[in-house]
Amino acid sequence: MSTEDFRAAARELLARLIAEAPAAADREALLDNYTDDLNRLYGQHAHALLNEIIEDARTRLDARLSPDPIRQAVASVQTTVQDLWKNIWGQ
Repeated sequence: MSTEDFRAAARELLARLIAEAPAAADREALLDNYTDDLNRLYGQHAHALLNEIIEDARTRLDARLSPDPIRQAVASVQTTVQDLWKNIWGQ
């Protein structure tokens, strides 16, 4: 899941809200429903991102703990490159 996926889904949700708003009898209930939907959407994307981070960490840890020195070296290089990338882009 990327931020673009989340943005597109949130935009679609807000577009539906705008389309339904003029015909809604109870605007507060409509707003509450869409707030809940947006909150659910955020939770799904945050959960997917956390799963990606955990899976990446698990893969790196497995490689570092591997008895194979080549896998350990690859894991070290990968970590170094990612740290460098984060420092360059300030993330």
